[in-house]
Amino acid sequence: MNSIAIATFGLNILRFTMPLASSTTDLTTKFSGVVSILNMVGLILAFGGLLFSAVMFMMGQTERVLYGLVGAGIGGLSFIITKVMFSTGSASTATDTITMP
Repeated sequence: MNSIAIATFGLNILRFTMPLASSTTDLTTKFSGVVSILNMVGLILAFGGLLFSAVMFMMGQTERVLYGLVGAGIGGLSFIITKVMFSTGSASTATDTITMP
């Protein structure tokens, strides 16, 4: 396969995919729903892990409390990572509202 055929193949791919990425505002509106779902999943994991830890502690299974705390930590970190990653890409000031003590 020569370089002209590869370039033509690449141009054909771009011709079909570029209408999907027409403008930055269009992409922002399309990804805002995805980002809100990812943030919601992170918050549900965080609070669900804390609830799981509390229930396991009340049931006396203290060895399983750690699983809930690790799950809550992962959910909380995923919320923060998603918030920071997508807000810096859109030049938003939402990263200023996240304060780490």
